[in-house]
Amino acid sequence: MDDLTRLKLMTDERDSTTIPGAEGCGDCAVALPSSRMFTDEQLQELIELHGGDVEDTAYDVLIRKAENSGIRLSGGTELPDQRAYWLSRARSVRKNGTRPAARADGT
Repeated sequence: MDDLTRLKLMTDERDSTTIPGAEGCGDCAVALPSSRMFTDEQLQELIELHGGDVEDTAYDVLIRKAENSGIRLSGGTELPDQRAYWLSRARSVRKNGTRPAARADGT
């Protein structure tokens, strides 16, 4: 599996998919909406920006997706904010930054 495919799986940047026979006559297919926020070219540039580290890139993409997305329309219609979901996903790919403390004398 290449880095771009791994990144797309880690960040829910999937293309629209179909489910054969989900509704209809059995030969029909139902298309699921795409959850893409970035193009393949943008994702590849982000991988290069992070030196080829897919986990760092996934963290960056998920943090970018965590912007406030709540919407309130007139008439009381409201779409919930997805920020908590994306931040949770970002925590799941974040690297652990802890390491043993260095000695004061440098050895």
